[in-house]
Amino acid sequence: MTGINRRQFLGWVAASTVLLQSSAAQGYSSKASEASQRFASASQGMDGQHYLNLFNGLGKQLIRHPLPCRAHQIVSHPIQPWLFAVSRRPGTSIDVLDYQSGRQVQRIMCADGYHLYGHAQISADGRYLLTTEKSGQHEHGRIVIRDIKINFEIVEEYSSAGIGPHELRLSPDQKTLVIANGGIKTQGREKLNLESMQPSLVYLDLHTGQPLEQVRLPEEYHQSSIRHLDIATDGQVLIAMQYEGNPGDTVPLIAYHMRGESIQPLSIPSGIHSRLHQYCGSACFDSSGQFAAVSSPRGNIITLWDMKTRQFSNAAKVKDGCGLASTGRPGEFLVSSGTGQLYMLNALTSARPSLLAAADNIRWDNHLAFISQT
Repeated sequence: MTGINRRQFLGWVAASTVLLQSSAAQGYSSKASEASQRFASASQGMDGQHYLNLFNGLGKQLIRHPLPCRAHQIVSHPIQPWLFAVSRRPGTSIDVLDYQSGRQVQRIMCADGYHLYGHAQISADGRYLLTTEKSGQHEHGRIVIRDIKINFEIVEEYSSAGIGPHELRLSPDQKTLVIANGGIKTQGREKLNLESMQPSLVYLDLHTGQPLEQVRLPEEYHQSSIRHLDIATDGQVLIAMQYEGNPGDTVPLIAYHMRGESIQPLSIPSGIHSRLHQYCGSACFDSSGQFAAVSSPRGNIITLWDMKTRQFSNAAKVKDGCGLASTGRPGEFLVSSGTGQLYMLNALTSARPSLLAAADNIRWDNHLAFISQT
């Protein structure tokens, strides 16, 4: 990183807490109609074409932008009306779309020898794009930081302090990056080290790139791959895992973590645990931070949790349901399925999801994003 860019980057770290608080204060109004809400997800059409989709809270499609390959997560810019479609591993491109004009702003390409893991974050001031990536020259994953204002130029790169980083999140104070290192060494889509994998949850200092804290499950659960996460405003981290061992084992699949403590698995009722098929997809806190949802597309189920008591609350049946997004209302989540349905689910009122929309010609991908209006 050049001297001026490093100063700008560190200045952002100091300033973004105020920006984040301002953004939260202007958050989504619970009185706004579903039609005014905006959500985004990647999808695949029946013809095999991949898309970035923007739709409202009633499930009405607003934009359908073709992509060069399958995307995994969609993230939104906090200031500009831009959506970022991040390619699924081992893709190498991120499409940036202006959702007001419908035009493509940029197609960002990875550096030679790098590929994406499907997830990204944008700093609260809109200046920096952070991605999890893999380089053939490094055993551990890479956190790549691009300056959006200077044509997405790479200005910093850190080690993720583990193999196979997947989802990453910025802490509420924007000073720390939280990374789910899945622990799986891959070549393309092939998994190479399942017997020796060591997943971890890592907290990186954004000033220096140095690990502040790294935690793992007990060794007997080393095949519980830490893949997806979400962070509540109090810093509590919700963790969703995928187990790579014996399908008949009873192992942690959902957990939480607070800084300075060990990872604490959540107690899943035995009848629910067996239905998850050792695979959890997305993890999501609601707008209040009290409730959480974790999806299992292989098990056709969404589990709901009271994170104040850290107890299982309920479960909802959703065929191939994976994408989750908080709507901005306490206890409420939007759910997408690989079979083309969009549902609304409320942890406070019922475990029965309400169907918003259904399409025979579309398959929603793994993740959903709530889009704050700029």
